[in-house]
Amino acid sequence: MKLLVRCVGCLALFAALAACSGEDAVMPDVTAQRLDIALSDLERAGYGDEPEVLGGGMFGVVDQSNWTVCDQAPAPGEAVTNTPRLTVERSCDGLDDPEGEDAQAAEEPSEESSPVQPVRKPKAKRARSNQRASSETFVMPFLVGANLQDAQDHLQSLGSFLLTQNDATGQERFQMLDSGWKVCAQIPAAGTKVDVARMVDLRVVKLSEPCP
Repeated sequence: MKLLVRCVGCLALFAALAACSGEDAVMPDVTAQRLDIALSDLERAGYGDEPEVLGGGMFGVVDQSNWTVCDQAPAPGEAVTNTPRLTVERSCDGLDDPEGEDAQAAEEPSEESSPVQPVRKPKAKRARSNQRASSETFVMPFLVGANLQDAQDHLQSLGSFLLTQNDATGQERFQMLDSGWKVCAQIPAAGTKVDVARMVDLRVVKLSEPCP
């Protein structure tokens, strides 16, 4: 009889522990957040596993701080019963943009052949890209000395998405983090009228290195 009572007590304890461990985390609102911040919010909310991340371009997500969460599942406030899904882009159209398209147009970079300045307003760059989507040619900007990430963003804003980038030292190093490299040479030259179907070639070195 005592053995039976002990077994019943053990089963009740196991049931209580299972009920506690099965409590689901509540999904935080991570839309429009940088991916690294979104992952931190998920962890603080009680979800310890890796979520499913969709997007990230050709090479996937290398630097989490360079990507923004544009969609999430489940929705904010819902229980996390399955693996959360985060869809990321470089920037998200229409999120937290109360000033509208007029403000975006005012922030557009100039097309003049001058050194590219860092542009840190992704919505303005995305609006620029949409305006140029139907264009067949663009004027090649002056990119020598520019940060590789900024050079890529500027070319894409002009409608140029065919790009090859090579180690200017000849060591054939791969640019895992574009923001850590700079442009030493470009083909075509600045001021050239370029077809959007033409490949643009950028020769690069690390930021701490001189151009050969």
